This record gives sequence, C-alpha cells and structure tokens, in this order.
Amino acid sequence: MAGTHALATRIAFIVALALAAAAFGVEAPAAAPRPLTIAGANAAEERVVDWAIRRFGDAGLRNLPPLEIYVHRSHDDCDGGLGLYFAGRVDLCTKDSSEPYQRKFALHEAAHAWVEANVPREILRTFMQRQQVVAWNDRSLPWKERGTEQAAEIITWGLDEGEIAPLLPEVPPTATLASLYEMLTGRSPHHPPAA
Repeated sequence: MAGTHALATRIAFIVALALAAAAFGVEAPAAAPRPLTIAGANAAEERVVDWAIRRFGDAGLRNLPPLEIYVHRSHDDCDGGLGLYFAGRVDLCTKDSSEPYQRKFALHEAAHAWVEANVPREILRTFMQRQQVVAWNDRSLPWKERGTEQAAEIITWGLDEGEIAPLLPEVPPTATLASLYEMLTGRSPHHPPAA
C-alpha cells in the first residue's frame, strides 16, 4: 500500500508540474548577468564602458568573459599607454581623451578578452599568416606588429562607429577589414563604418 501511495504522489506531482507549465508557459531561465566591475570611473566614463560592453552583445559576440575595469587618471597605470588587458582585468587611462577615443579603447581592451575566450588557436594562426604577423604578443615587437593588437583593432573597427581608423601597420580597404573581422568573429561587422 505504501508503494502505491508513493507512486500516486509522484504521478500527482508530475501532473501538477505539467499543468503549471501549460498554464504559465515554459520559459528558459534568464541568462546570468555577466560579472563586470568598474572602478575609478565617473558617470560619463561608466557610460562609455557600458556602451562598449553592450556593443559586443548587440553584434552577437555574446561570450565576453567577466571583466574588472579600472579607469585611471594617469597613463602610468597603463605603462604609458591608453589601456591594458591582462587575465580579465582592463586598465583604461583615457581620462584626458575625447569620448570617441575613450569608447575605442574600452572596445579595444574588451576585444582582447573576447578573443582570448572565444577565438580558436587555428583561427588565430590563420589570421597571423594572413596579416604576416610573426608573433602573437611579443612585447619586443612594436605594438602594431603584434597579432593580439591587430586582432583587437579589427574587432574594435567592426564594433565601433567608424570615427577612428584602426591602428594597423597599413590600414587595408574596408572589404579586407570586414573579411578579417568575419574570420575572427564568424559574423559581419556591426554597422560597418565607411573607409
């Protein structure tokens, strides 16, 4: 008798779940928010970072890893440059830059994180061959000659609004930039800028 009662209870529970699903609809759980920490930024700088992060999602580049973003007043915190990315941490030293440059470097540094998390090594090798890059991130080479910087610049170009040309050894035609963006992301540029 106890076995029959337990079976009847399980059947009743399953029927109740099915009725609830039918009444309220089956809905996939909401995607967990992507962890993002922003430190040292004023409201305008937070809007710039938010804009950059949203551009990835708007373009279908969903798997941006968790990021800690620090905005600094001095270029010293970015080794004299405008930004750095390393292992989930982005440092932006763009406080004295115009908004288009702040957006560009927020995109650029986040692009490093996206490439690291999403682009297979075989695609990176093909990209480097096509770009005639000898090393992915050899700091003894000039910045523009590193594969990691060229990839970030091309993704930034594909996500940005076209106000600033990509910093590459030579800026190729728009069709070539679009082809390189598609190679890295598997997608067409988001609102491709005119060359």
